[in-house]
Amino acid sequence: MLSYPLGTMRDVISSREQAPRHGPGHLLVDGTDDRLHRKAKLAFNPTAAQEAALLGLLYACCETYNAGLQERRDAWRRSRRSIGLLDQFNQITQLRGLRDDVLAWGIQPLRSSLRRVDEAYSAFYRRCAKGQSPGHPRFKSALRFDTACWDESKGWAADLSAGTLRIQGVGTVRLPQGAVRQLSRLVGRGGVPVTLTVTRRRAGTGWSWRACIGFKAVEAIKTPPAAGPDAIVGADRGVAVTVALSDGALLSVPPFLAEARDEISELLRRRDGKTVGSRAWQALNHQVAKAYRRAAQRSDNWARQTAVELAARYGVIVLEDLKLKNMIRSARGTAANPGTNVAAKQALNRKLADAALGRVRHWICVKAEEAGRRTWVVNPADTSRTCAACGHCAPWNRRSRDLFRCAACGHEHHADLNAAQNIAARGHACEAAWRAAGSPRLTRPEPKLRRRKATTEPGIARAA
Repeated sequence: MLSYPLGTMRDVISSREQAPRHGPGHLLVDGTDDRLHRKAKLAFNPTAAQEAALLGLLYACCETYNAGLQERRDAWRRSRRSIGLLDQFNQITQLRGLRDDVLAWGIQPLRSSLRRVDEAYSAFYRRCAKGQSPGHPRFKSALRFDTACWDESKGWAADLSAGTLRIQGVGTVRLPQGAVRQLSRLVGRGGVPVTLTVTRRRAGTGWSWRACIGFKAVEAIKTPPAAGPDAIVGADRGVAVTVALSDGALLSVPPFLAEARDEISELLRRRDGKTVGSRAWQALNHQVAKAYRRAAQRSDNWARQTAVELAARYGVIVLEDLKLKNMIRSARGTAANPGTNVAAKQALNRKLADAALGRVRHWICVKAEEAGRRTWVVNPADTSRTCAACGHCAPWNRRSRDLFRCAACGHEHHADLNAAQNIAARGHACEAAWRAAGSPRLTRPEPKLRRRKATTEPGIARAA
């Protein structure tokens, strides 16, 4: 099998940088894959001894990360020499007899830490090549190193019949019934477990633990769309109206985060009266984090349900190629060049975060891939100022936030619905260019690490 991390965006769908261009847009999902990558997220409660072992694992992974980073820095500083990922992989086996304490959990978690170092340097060099000014990869504190990964099905196994998760060096952890059902659904669809990720979170004075198991070869559930396989819908995403569809529907996410801020403000007011570091202070911090997490989960669930409905109804979904990172950039500026309208920009950034526009796009791509749909992203320039009836483009066509009235033909419509129709029109042009090119399938980059022998150890033991 190939040793490579599962769960990144490019393994599930094509990223914007790698998506092929056809006409005025980029193809993110073509819906032709019968086998998909999926992951199951689940919670578990380790015993006190198992939790101590997990904390020791995270400390060993953090030490490995910092050691790999230091080695790369020293090699470049002393001899202007670069050290590759595979070179550092080979050095782990030399720890036998010298540092058996860090090998108690196997080699895979340590390799994943070194892979994180390599990914940090790859991102650093990529940004340098683009003329940006990225910061150099930095050392990590053990207090903030919260994730351990297994990139192969070695050193861990989940037993569905017993409802347990076994991790080398930690022991056998009992899983809740909901997690067992989730794993059983993916295994029932032919999924093969490949990766395991264990993450810790603050929970009052202790920790809560999460596991994420990545599967490959999961069978796609393809169903015919209700409106026909060639039905195209354009989706305009915004702050006031979260998703405006070209068929006339206006969808807005409920104000989950805005409602949670009232509760959070009260908790913060109560926390100000507590001694910093006390148990009461830590308990209130836990309640604040829980309120944020609950609101984010509700927004994520709304985005997922919206994506399911769109994928069930249409065969082609067209989105704007929004640069959300640039849209929520702070306007504060610097001491030498302070920004303007900082408070207004902060309020807009808060509303953009509440709207969950990135979650909507992510879940639309995921559900479209599973249902066999195509997803396009097109340039959003002038979609709000162009008349969908005659094509006239002028900034004064949009009279207000909601009203669009064309100065040339007098066409009047809701501004967001007019933009959605323009997005759909660009989607039609993308479809025409894609079909003219022979409807090429979407290709994903192959992993470039060395090949390893297939393991005979199953990551999931099926129920009898």
